[in-house]
Amino acid sequence: MGSGQGNRLMPKLDPGQMLQSIKDAPTRALVQQMIDAINNLSEHVGADPVGNKDTPAPIQGITVKNAGEVVHVALTDNSALHKGAHYFVEYDTDPGFPQPQVIHMGTSRNHPPFVLPSKNDGGDNVSYYFRAYSQYPGSEPSETQVFGGTTPTAVTPGAATPTLLTLLPSSGSGTAAPTGQQGGYGFGKFQKRPAQGPKRFIPA
Repeated sequence: MGSGQGNRLMPKLDPGQMLQSIKDAPTRALVQQMIDAINNLSEHVGADPVGNKDTPAPIQGITVKNAGEVVHVALTDNSALHKGAHYFVEYDTDPGFPQPQVIHMGTSRNHPPFVLPSKNDGGDNVSYYFRAYSQYPGSEPSETQVFGGTTPTAVTPGAATPTLLTLLPSSGSGTAAPTGQQGGYGFGKFQKRPAQGPKRFIPA
């Protein structure tokens, strides 16, 4: 589990005194170059060469604005960061986020405006709730920041000619379960996820 600070200055790969046990100077220099290269690469890709990178600190805010059915989302993150931090936004029609839709924003803290339907298939008005978090490819996701804080704020699109569309169920992201019921996973909380569901019989 990371510390949640997101500001470790050095990777974990450190040979300590073991490097000095290599008596041949050219070999020792080569091993040091390899260690330096691995540590440098790990910093660029946002991963730790021997474990999980520290979890980034929570973002400070999420702002959601809409005009009609067009929605714009912007994040505030003034934390200390390493190169490679990614941001995720999730939205759901339930403030408890039981099966949120996931938007991977990459390294940007502003998502281009997008459209959300103002009514479901039956013509009922729909409201949406938003939250966001950050993650390095080699870390666990940060804590989520909900739009509206402890009391989630509903965003209710509207249009003179409303779109009637019930969104398809979310299937999640990363190594989360494909049911979409594990929100806040981003890239995932586990390195691997086993195959899900029944295996198909393939005749010989």
